[in-house]
Amino acid sequence: MYCCAPIETQASSEETKKRIILPRLNQCHSCFGVFCSEFIMPRLRARINKRSSERNQRLLQHFCENTSIHGLKHIFEDGSLFFERVIWSLVFLSGICFSGYFCLQMWQKWEQSPLLTSVETHLYPLKNIPFPAVTICNVNKVSGRKLNDAISGNPKFKGVSYAKLQTTLRYMTKLDRAFNNEEELLKLSRYYEALNITALDLFKVLKRTAPSCTDLILDCSWLGLSEPCMQYFTFLPTDDGMCCTFNGGKYFDTILDLETKAHEPLKVNGNGYRMGLSLVLDADLNDCSVTSGKFDGFKVLIHSPEEFPDVAHRGFVIGLGTETFVGVKATTSFYAEEVAKEIPPSIRQCHVEGEKKLKYFQRYSRSACSVECDTQFMEERCHCRPFYFKGDNQTKLCEIKSYGCIAEVYEGIHSRGDICGEECNCLPPCSDTWYEPEISYASFPGRGFNRTRTFKRIVARHRLISGSETKEYLKSNVAMLHVYYKEKTGMRYRTDIRYGIEDFISAMGGLLGLGLGMSFISVIELFYFLFYRRIFLWLRTNWSTHKKAPENQTMAIAPQHSYRTSSKSRKSPPSSPTINPSSSNIWFLSLDGHSQLVRRGSVNLPSQIQGRVFKY
Repeated sequence: MYCCAPIETQASSEETKKRIILPRLNQCHSCFGVFCSEFIMPRLRARINKRSSERNQRLLQHFCENTSIHGLKHIFEDGSLFFERVIWSLVFLSGICFSGYFCLQMWQKWEQSPLLTSVETHLYPLKNIPFPAVTICNVNKVSGRKLNDAISGNPKFKGVSYAKLQTTLRYMTKLDRAFNNEEELLKLSRYYEALNITALDLFKVLKRTAPSCTDLILDCSWLGLSEPCMQYFTFLPTDDGMCCTFNGGKYFDTILDLETKAHEPLKVNGNGYRMGLSLVLDADLNDCSVTSGKFDGFKVLIHSPEEFPDVAHRGFVIGLGTETFVGVKATTSFYAEEVAKEIPPSIRQCHVEGEKKLKYFQRYSRSACSVECDTQFMEERCHCRPFYFKGDNQTKLCEIKSYGCIAEVYEGIHSRGDICGEECNCLPPCSDTWYEPEISYASFPGRGFNRTRTFKRIVARHRLISGSETKEYLKSNVAMLHVYYKEKTGMRYRTDIRYGIEDFISAMGGLLGLGLGMSFISVIELFYFLFYRRIFLWLRTNWSTHKKAPENQTMAIAPQHSYRTSSKSRKSPPSSPTINPSSSNIWFLSLDGHSQLVRRGSVNLPSQIQGRVFKY
């Protein structure tokens, strides 16, 4: 049975054409399609795939014979044994594993730890380091004499009893007393609301009744001089009540109407207690009303001038009748300019100056940022802020009923670590200074204290009578404090980029060169043979076919036979490279199977032909 039967072409009518001829034609077309798909196309595809495979193989062999990567030419060398190829293949794979492993290690080191902190010097001059701020808090938070005067002198508090106001100030100066006392706090709050006494009025009473700096300090000496030592003290609110801060930063609070004058941080040129701060502190136990501890004495905190003095959590204790020596070791750190420019804050883990602005503090520090973040957290939870946290006019002070909430939030923040600092991205400053105190003490006063200039100044200023009573008072009410630099120099750390882009590229290039002999040119060669070699070969072939060769070149390369040949034979080059000593060009078969015309002496000739050509 034939797939396509003979068709009568003498059909006369249109009906016969539609009924007989068109179905026969469709049947012929379908039969031809089946024949093509089953017999012709598979053979054509196989032939194309074979040619493509051969072309790719020639291209790969050409790359391996000419690349600068070590070992490949031995694997694909003509005439080499199978055993040789296996050995060189294993050597090449070991080179890849060696270079790949160490390049991966280098990448991880560059990605995970791009910075390197090292000690720049142990001999950093003290004159370049600000003297630390010293915050001193009396354990006695309220003076009994001043509290009586505040009640009698303020019309708002004439109806308030001494005991009720004393209890209120006790809650304000020590937050942990507010735990589980919500009922009493609520009663006190309703009581003050009835008398139209606000939280700001209660803070003013606390500020007025707290022992001032002149009450606290009997004698002050800075660099061996008593003047102008007291000018560097400020009376500011802290988490441990109203305290005195020496060499503190600028402070302002519009609601509390507090503002201190800014001054340059103090500096010293030497070490030893005579080149620092010396204080004689008076606790005046007979005037105690509200205390924050189970002991008599003072709490002291050594900190940076820009830091918030959280004395209640970080301060150390000075007992009465003691002379305490605090030798400070100063350490500074700074980052190179390249770090600030090239490394983001999330990686370098610090803020450069001016990178992060604070709302309530003039200069950035991690402590100030954390306090500002704590304030925002308290505003969200308790809808107010305590008096010792800064705020603006939109942030109201906490009434006495909110101190239970404030105590829970504040304790939760410190028990869970610096959670607010993490949420608010409170990183340390890139250029920072911190102080490590070393504390020692002895009994005070000694037998020779009454012959010192300090004792004579105290007697003359406070009109004391030198005798056994004065000595007993000093022993039971007074402590002496010295804060100074222990060493003659400080330590300075420097943070640089551990691996810059130049170091990373150099290290990677060295590892690749050691393991594989690769270079920048090798990478270009690899991309060239993978992506661009075919394009250039195609361009060469098409360019040579469209280019009109001169007549003398055509005569030189033409085979010695008659021109009366077919067109196919005229277009084809000789089966083998034709070399004519009188001609400047030759034909050879390129890697893609096409003929190519090459000038004599060209370096583009295959290696197997160059020897035959150049000897001519």
